[in-house]
Amino acid sequence: MNTSITDIRKKAKKGIDRADDTTVKMILAMLEVQEKETEEETEFEKEMLRRFEDYEQGRIKTYTHDELVAHARNSFAEHQKSIK
Repeated sequence: MNTSITDIRKKAKKGIDRADDTTVKMILAMLEVQEKETEEETEFEKEMLRRFEDYEQGRIKTYTHDELVAHARNSFAEHQKSIK
């Protein structure tokens, strides 16, 4: 039996109409979390696309793995010196 999304929505709406207050509040909370996660994903995707475009247009500096490791080692060494 392959239930269509329309049928599922109808069943859910009927269920909500018959549900107690606690259940309705839980359903609303789940929907709000899902909406927030969707908004956050959209913002993340926009930011990633912006960064890819900056990279492709040469507007940002990139680093090799070796450069990052060297920088991290130097930063750690400087930090160690500063706390002694």
